[in-house]
Order: sequence, then structure tokens, then C-alpha cells
Amino acid sequence: MSKLPSIIWLLSGGLFFVGAGQSVVFITIPPLARDLGLSEVETGSIFAVSALAWMLFSPYWGKLSDQLGRKIIVIVGLIGCAVSLILFSSALSLGTTGVLLGWKLLAVLIFARMINGILGSATRPGAGAWVADVTNQDQRSGGFGRLNAGFSAGRIAGPAIAGFLLVISYTLPFYIFSVGLLFITVMLLRQPSTELEKKEEDPVSNLELLDNRVWPFLIIGISLGICNAAVVQTSSFYFLDVIVPSVPNPIAYASVGFMLAAFGSIIGQLLIADKLRVSPGSLIRWGTFLIAIALLCISFSKTLNLIYFSFFLFGLGQGTQSTGLAAGISLSVGKHHQGKANGFMGMVIPVGHIFSPLIAMPLYMASPHYPYLLGFLVMFFSLLFIQSNKQHKWIRKKGYKRVNLEEAQSLEET
Repeated sequence: MSKLPSIIWLLSGGLFFVGAGQSVVFITIPPLARDLGLSEVETGSIFAVSALAWMLFSPYWGKLSDQLGRKIIVIVGLIGCAVSLILFSSALSLGTTGVLLGWKLLAVLIFARMINGILGSATRPGAGAWVADVTNQDQRSGGFGRLNAGFSAGRIAGPAIAGFLLVISYTLPFYIFSVGLLFITVMLLRQPSTELEKKEEDPVSNLELLDNRVWPFLIIGISLGICNAAVVQTSSFYFLDVIVPSVPNPIAYASVGFMLAAFGSIIGQLLIADKLRVSPGSLIRWGTFLIAIALLCISFSKTLNLIYFSFFLFGLGQGTQSTGLAAGISLSVGKHHQGKANGFMGMVIPVGHIFSPLIAMPLYMASPHYPYLLGFLVMFFSLLFIQSNKQHKWIRKKGYKRVNLEEAQSLEET
């Protein structure tokens, strides 16, 4: 396999700081929300509004990247993430000091996350399409594996770095990660606009959401989003209420779980997808299976050892499945639709965060184990769908890299 272009590592660096910022938000908000007087449903609504904005704007940014080029879209996304983190941390600071309370605090937190959803949603479609531009069919899984590994590494480093910085200031981690995002932005500005990055005239019809080349991957993406939201939005509460109910700082224990999940994701992305060259369809199938087993284990976990193993397994499955989805949908469409296809994928992942306050959080209040059992059922039925769908069967074949893609797709549609 030929060497992957170095620009992928720079894009991965941008996603590193995006992941670091996101992980700190997800870990600190649930327990802190109770001290700030916010209910579980109100806490979930902070993430739901951001996810809704992300879902609505991600396809737009993807389509725009096909028209204007990848670089400008990625830069807009990175700046949006930085502004969102700064505003979010400022609101938390005002809330903890009593300056901003009640519905006013909730409104500012939602607004800050909405900026992340509207502008930050440009990062992934632009970066994913850029990777597709600079990789061939044989490199696609490895390229997306390296790109997504940056986000996973950020999820590991975010809580670890924040743990040290929180001693100095509660808001310092948010500002540090914002500076990192702006640094990557400056580095991208120095990159030349290559021919691969520029938009060519599209000789084929427009790519639609229900296109046979697209929707099978989006179905699995929605399932992943639902399970991811259930874990992200409830796990800090789960540690507090079930695993370590009597310790003074449950966030520290939850942080270890998130770090192990992110470490598992990196193994799935850099080792399984990149080095072992596993086909996208196999990544999707095995990733779905691992996520299902992990969620079942979490639902029955009562000890730190079991839940930490379950979080690692969840991350491993998530890393392999998400990389397979990104590479699979990229290979299924032509070069003229890379941005829009990545935008579609970015659109469906946040669906879980939209419905989590309505489903996962009420289920958690009924029983802390129910959200994870629901996730297991979602992954189980997803696995049945993967095994029966033609597009997933085609993309799983070991010889998929050597066939004419358009011919293979036409065969699937007939």
C-alpha cells in the first residue's frame, strides 16, 4: 500500500482538538448540571439542540465543500468549534459564581452548543471529503481510520489534560482546546489548494438521501448515533448512581471509562482499519457486533473492572464501525459527491442526541440499565440488516477494491 498523504494527519489534528473539547463538555456537564439546578431532561436538551443543528447543517456544508473546495469549509468548522467552547466555558463560569442562573444559564449553554452544531458541523464533511480526494480505493479505509483516530485521541487526551488544568481553572481546558483549534486553522491556511481539492463539473445526477448507494449506510449511522448518545449522556450518571455512588468525585471514574473507549476506538481505526486493511463492510459488521456485546455488558455492570472493559469494547466497536461507514459510503459514490455523502453521514450520527432526552433519559430515570439494553437491541437489529442488505454484502467482499464501482453499484440497483 502506498503512503498516505500527510495532509490527513493535519486534518486528524483538527479533529483531535474537536474530540478533546467535546469529551470535556460531555463529561463535566451531567454531574455539574445538578449543582447548577438543571434537570436531566434540561441537560439532555443542551446536547439535543446542538445535535439538531448539526443534523440540519451537515449536509449543507458537505454540498458546499463540493462547490467551494474542502479547505474553506474545514476552516469554518474549526473556528465554529473554538467559538462554541469559549462561549460555553464562559457560561459555566458565570453559572458557578451565581451570576447566571436558571433559564438564562440554560439558554446561554444551548446557544453555545448551537454554534457548535451550525458551524462546527462543517468540520467532518469537509475533512472526510478531503481525505476521499487524496486517497485511492485501496487507501480509503486507512485514510478514514487515521482521520477518525484524531478525534478518538482527543477523547482520550481531553479528560486527561482537563484533569490537570482543572486544578488551575475550571474553564482553562476549554480555552486551551480552543487555541489548539485556531492553531490547526492557521496551519490549514498555509496549505495550497490542490487540483484534487477543487470542484469539477458534475456530469451525473444529484445524490439524494434515499439513493441506493447511500441509505443503507445511513441506517447504520443512525443506529450508531442512538447508542453513542445513550452512552455519552447517561454514563456519568451511571457511574454516580450505580458504579461508585459513595465517592466524592465520580467524574474522575467516568473520565477513565471515556478514555478507555477512545483508546479502543484508536485501535479499531489505526490497527484494524489502517494496518490490517479490513474491508469497509467487515468493519461495519464486526463493529456492530462488538458494540452490541459492550452495551449488554454495561447494562449488567456493577464493578469498575467490568464496566471499564465494556467501555473499551464499546470504543473498539465504534472505531471499526464508524470507519467502515465512512469508507463504505465514500466508495459507493463517485468523486463528485464526496462532500455531500460525508454530509449525509454527519447528518444521521447526531440523531441519537436529538431523541436521547425523549427516550434514553426517561428510560434511565425508570432504571439506569434500560438505555444500554435499548442500545443492545438497536445494534442487534442493525446486525440483521447488515447481513441481509446487498450494499453491505458488496462492500464486504475482499475483491471490492478491484471491481469497477459504477458497474457494481448498477448491479446492486437491479
